[in-house]
Amino acid sequence: MSGDEPVQESLVTSGPIVPPGARAGVWTEDQLLADVDAGPRGPRIGAFFDFDGTVIDGYSLAAFARHHLRSLHVTPTALGELLLTGLRGVTTEHDFEKFTTAGMRAWAGRSEDELVELGERLFVQGIAGSLYPEAWRLIAAHVRAGHTVVLASSATRFQVEPAARALGVEHVLVSPVEIVDGVCTGRPGGGLLWRAGKAAAVRSFAEEHDIDLAQSFAYSNGDEDVPFLRTVGRARALNPGRGLVAAARHYSWPIARFRPRGRGGPVELARTAAGVGGLLGGFAAGVALGALNGSRREAIDLGITLGGELGSVLSGVRVDVEGAEHLSARPAVFLFNHQSQLDVLVIAKVLRGGFTGVAKKELANAPGFGLAFRLADVAFVDRGDPAKARAALEPAVQRLREGLSLVIAPEGTRSATPTLGPFKKGAFHVAMQAGVPLVPIVIRNAGELMWRGAATIQSGTVQVRVLPPVPTDGWTVDELDARVAEVHEQYVDTLANWSGRSQVTVTASEPTADDGGHAAPPAAPLDWGVSAEMNPLETAMWRAETVDPRLRANVTLLELLEPAPDWERLLAAHEWASRMVPRMRQRVVDPALGVGTPRWVTVDDLDLSRHVHRVRLDPPGTMRKLLDVVGEFAAAPLDRDRPLWEVLLVEGLEDGRAGYVVKTHHSTTDGLGAVQLMSLLHRRSPDPDPARPEPPVPLGDDDVSPVDVLTEQLSGALRSAPLELLRRGVEALAHPMDAAAQAVGVARSAAHTLAPPRGGGSALLATRGGGWHVEVLEVPLADLKAGAKAAGGSVNDGLLAAVLGGFRRYHERMGAPLGTLTLGIPISLRAKDDPQGGNRFTGARFTAPLAESDPAARIAAVREFVLSARTEGGGDSVGELLTPALAWLPAPVIGALSGSLTSANDVQVSNMPGVAEPVYIAGSRIVRMYPFGPLPGCAAMITLISHEDQCCIGINVDSAAVTDPSGLVADLQAGLDEVVALAG
Repeated sequence: MSGDEPVQESLVTSGPIVPPGARAGVWTEDQLLADVDAGPRGPRIGAFFDFDGTVIDGYSLAAFARHHLRSLHVTPTALGELLLTGLRGVTTEHDFEKFTTAGMRAWAGRSEDELVELGERLFVQGIAGSLYPEAWRLIAAHVRAGHTVVLASSATRFQVEPAARALGVEHVLVSPVEIVDGVCTGRPGGGLLWRAGKAAAVRSFAEEHDIDLAQSFAYSNGDEDVPFLRTVGRARALNPGRGLVAAARHYSWPIARFRPRGRGGPVELARTAAGVGGLLGGFAAGVALGALNGSRREAIDLGITLGGELGSVLSGVRVDVEGAEHLSARPAVFLFNHQSQLDVLVIAKVLRGGFTGVAKKELANAPGFGLAFRLADVAFVDRGDPAKARAALEPAVQRLREGLSLVIAPEGTRSATPTLGPFKKGAFHVAMQAGVPLVPIVIRNAGELMWRGAATIQSGTVQVRVLPPVPTDGWTVDELDARVAEVHEQYVDTLANWSGRSQVTVTASEPTADDGGHAAPPAAPLDWGVSAEMNPLETAMWRAETVDPRLRANVTLLELLEPAPDWERLLAAHEWASRMVPRMRQRVVDPALGVGTPRWVTVDDLDLSRHVHRVRLDPPGTMRKLLDVVGEFAAAPLDRDRPLWEVLLVEGLEDGRAGYVVKTHHSTTDGLGAVQLMSLLHRRSPDPDPARPEPPVPLGDDDVSPVDVLTEQLSGALRSAPLELLRRGVEALAHPMDAAAQAVGVARSAAHTLAPPRGGGSALLATRGGGWHVEVLEVPLADLKAGAKAAGGSVNDGLLAAVLGGFRRYHERMGAPLGTLTLGIPISLRAKDDPQGGNRFTGARFTAPLAESDPAARIAAVREFVLSARTEGGGDSVGELLTPALAWLPAPVIGALSGSLTSANDVQVSNMPGVAEPVYIAGSRIVRMYPFGPLPGCAAMITLISHEDQCCIGINVDSAAVTDPSGLVADLQAGLDEVVALAG
């Protein structure tokens, strides 16, 4: 299970350049920003951001859907199709295309200009309010570094372009919308940017713009975006789902989570009500108490002070002020950047009194606040009438001259995004006329606690920086625009460099080919075994053996090496392989109480001495001695508290060869997954490769407890159960006949699968003892293929027919009746684009008569059955009925169910493609490769794998069921000879 380099040499390097003080794993926002600052600069470095869920909290399509529902642009049929597709789950490109097309239909017949305007309006009204401020600051950091920033989204340009403009992003990659003669057809205009489509679009963009992808950044939250993230060298998982978390751990990508922008729950609602009540109640109480002194101004100032203190305490909002000494410059015009309704509370807390303000006229009649504003002599302005607005500000000049300060937001209204808006000149006119200074108050993050349109307040600390007063003495009207620009630039600089990480102007420079200032990011591990949890089938195999040891699921591969490898080189190869395949560093954590899905967790340290072993045969080193060692090693249980693999080097074979034995658990992978892995890890040359990928050691997460796993899975199941019931109900209502036919078909095939085999199987093979005995056979691949083809079959058909012929002879020799033999045949469910590793198969059962002596007739019968089984999918009925519940069944129930199904098979037969060319491990050539499957209650497991030009057959028999294993080997060889002879 090791080698010196992977066969595939096109791996994209990936991994973090870890900034000082940071480490791969869970990163903070400051670590993300420091990583950008520490990385390479210039336009050849790309920064690709997914949009929905990454830059904004939620989905931009939701804003469009709400608009279409309110305006009745969506028909009930289209709405039902959209709902049904969403409930089914979007897991494939076809699903996404259906979902997107259903959403686009509402745009059919609308002009392109109308959709552009709609996108701009919906962005300001809703989408902007869900923008993550952390993402905005991260994008701004990439812009400052001179990077080429791109929003890459499966959404359309109508959803993404308004946000890109607000964020200062010049490039977007989006799913196309078909526009004909300026009118939308309601159909996609080409390939959609989802999964592989997005990855392809990024690669194409990079080629067109000369982007160095190996040094570039990508950010996403979606499980489907693993291919997109793998296109770059610096991938980051932001707000990831469970699938992306597993992938991030596998590839050592940093994970960061931003604060949700949602409406909040009961706690936030209660906190908001208390905060507003405290602000207004404190103001009212202060005014009442102050009125006792007879001074209206003192009463208002006391009210503002009490309101700010009480409101902030009850709402859980703390205010951290830097530069508070500048607040003493009074009277003054205090400016603040307006991000949130929370700014009222922040200003009251910071200034405490001695000021009045300016507000839009609509607030004059707002419940509670309108009265408070009027008592505080706030100037109400009509933003739609500049002349009236200037007139409303004239009393403010007089108040300033009387010693009362003025607070005003020069942007005029709250920003739609954290981006600072342009400043209006009103506040500057007032300060200049009154001859008082301007004091800039820069609020960094009030919008993170209560953003535009939000109804609740999040607890936290608002960061405020008061800048030195700006004198207005000597200002003239002609230079006012320049003065406004200077103050605006102070805000921009302060917000951009808030943490003090960079106090100098950064000049972007394009990296050159010989620039050695930045190390290349670490290489990525193989894309194999990335699932964070076992699937239900793997769970069943994992738990069944704890009840019945005869059901142990060890999978073993014997490779004959020529010559014997160097031991130190072999150890080093396994250390490297454990970094290339993070599953080799993962153990299983079973949920508490033994129910739920077992989870894979990475160990903090891998002790190779517990996994890699060596023995030497006593001379002479025969094949029989080797197989005896292999059988004992294969049957021994794996340590369930450690990563589920062991290897054994058996030295001392004749002719200087060695046996290399790999053992793993079936819950790790099926046969095809194992072949995929070996083909990736084995080398095509005996020489070391100094340029091989060197992934980092995966980070350990070994502190996960069984209680943690069960608690998380129970909460997830409770959350998903109502949606799953709704989905099934909607599907049944939408397609009642299909649902009924499917239920009948599943029930019929389940009855067939669960029923005992007709004929009862072989009485000769009925005894089960649980002991393992292994043997091997060989046949030239070309000969077996030719013989099977002569009878109209495949290699697999020829193998099955040979097995039947061999057991026919075995029964005759042992004097047993020629009844029926029950064969278990695995059927792979692995699609071309399925993730590598894991288990994706089902089973079929073939009850064959042993009396048939004609090998051609046996091939024909096998061929007919296999085609029927693949077409009907009958063997998958158990999965349809039981698989979703398997993880929640107690181990004794799983053991009984598994035993009843697999023990009914006399023999299980499997055929796997291997490698067609020479491959090497640690410098030694693999001359033979024999697979040995487990015995899940059956009498024999026979597995074939092709290696170069040979079919290598591993035979594992229950020694209580097969009492003459060497005789069976001879009989099986005769069965193979019969099939080969058909070719003439």
